This record gives sequence, structure tokens and C-alpha cells, in this order.
Amino acid sequence: MYTLEEISVKVLQYSPWYHKIYLGHGITTPGRDYDKIWNMIRETRNVLDFNNKIVLDLGSFDGMWAFEAEQLGANIVVATDCYYENFYKFLFCREMLQSNVVPYYNVSPYRLFDRLDVFLQESWKGEKPYDRLFDIVQHLGIFYHLRDPLLSLSQARSVLKTGGHLLMETAIVLNEDKPIMLFNCSPPKQKIYNDITTWWAPSLECLKEMLKSTLFETIDESIKILTVPSKSDGELSVTRASLVARAVSGDNIDKSLYRELTRTYRNPGLNTDWI
Repeated sequence: MYTLEEISVKVLQYSPWYHKIYLGHGITTPGRDYDKIWNMIRETRNVLDFNNKIVLDLGSFDGMWAFEAEQLGANIVVATDCYYENFYKFLFCREMLQSNVVPYYNVSPYRLFDRLDVFLQESWKGEKPYDRLFDIVQHLGIFYHLRDPLLSLSQARSVLKTGGHLLMETAIVLNEDKPIMLFNCSPPKQKIYNDITTWWAPSLECLKEMLKSTLFETIDESIKILTVPSKSDGELSVTRASLVARAVSGDNIDKSLYRELTRTYRNPGLNTDWI
């Protein structure tokens, strides 16, 4: 095990950090100042029971949410990302925490079903293939970074048990009742964040309808919204919101919509064979 001096050197060596992860010995990684957002997520997360659950964390970065899921009692946690530079930070934290979180740092949120086939199809304990779908999928801080967010939601639903839960956080348009989605636009006309990796901010109503059209049912009492906007262009204000949505079967939505969702040649991403 490392000495305190060696831990401090490694934390400095791996800078910059995104997440604030307590490593023990009074040392926390010096992540970004997003505590208001992160505490909002934790408040939303309180409606979930992680005990003995199988959890998938998307866009894990340094791994904070994956490690917290394990600390909350999850039986198995899988951490995914495709930002490989953060893998070294994740491995260091995993070692320091003596964690059993399983890393898949070559998995895009657009290709969960096929890229996680090794995990989903394996039968170490006698399960049949796809018996081991996830109980909880953590989709935190990535929706607005995706050019095709519906595809990501469809893939999240495809690896989630019916009755399981999606824990979600994203940028949203504040105080807009219509189901709209704001496009960030190219520089210098950006409407959401001055960040070329940001594409969309839905209104809350839009997000709920997108979830509904992907076999999710929003749990309204889980919704938390930061009331202070993080960006405003005079017309629309953008803030952050978190929520939990329950995975439902095709019987819970309009039959014609469900038939359309199964036409994957024009609606790719939702695999209904195992859910």
C-alpha cells in the first residue's frame, strides 16, 4: 500500500481531476466545483435501493458515481466510458478504495447492448444469457453531450430489467412547458454552454416524453431542479435537473408507438428481445 506522501504525489500526478473522491487518510481528489449538481443527484438517488443490485454507470470518468453505488450496497457495479485518459485515474482510485467495480473503458453509450455482451451473456452462476440485466443504470451528466440522445436512452433501456430504474441528470431548459429541445449551435452562436461537446438541452416535459417513448416512466417525486440558471440568453434559461425513471414494458405505452419502436431499421437502439 502507498504511503501518505506517495498517495499525494499520485493525486498530483493524475491531475486534473473531474470528480471529488475520498481515498481515505484525509485525502480527497481535487475535482471540479460541481457540488450543487452532485448533491442534487444524491438527493434524487435517495428514492432508490442499491442493496444487492446490479448497477451500470455510464460516462464514469474518474469513477465517483460507480464507487458510490458500490458503497451504497450494490452487489455488482460496471463502470463504462470511452474517455481513455481517465482510466488511469479510475484504476488508482479503485486500488485505493479496494473496490470491486468492473471497468469497461471501451464502451460507448450508443453501443451498450453489443459492447457489454461479455457481461450480459456470461453464466458464472448458472444464469441464462441476459438473465443478468442491470437493476439500475446511472446516466449522469452525459445526455446533453450526445448528438443522438434518444439512441443512448434506447440502449440504456435495452440493458435494464423491466422494473429497474434509470438515474439521470442533465442540462434542461428552465420554465418551459412545451416539449422542446434547444440545440446548442456552432461557435460563436452557442445557446447552452460555450463547449463544443454540448449539443442539446431539453425542457423537462421533452425529457419526460423522450423517456416515455423509450419505455421509461418518470417518477415525478424524484425530480430535482436547480432553480438558479447556469446560462441564459434572454429568451431561454438553462439549468440542471435530475430524476429517476422506471423501466416499463411495451404494454405500458400506445400499441402503435410500441410497434414503431420495434422497427429498428429506422429506430435503431432499442432491443426488446430480453426486456
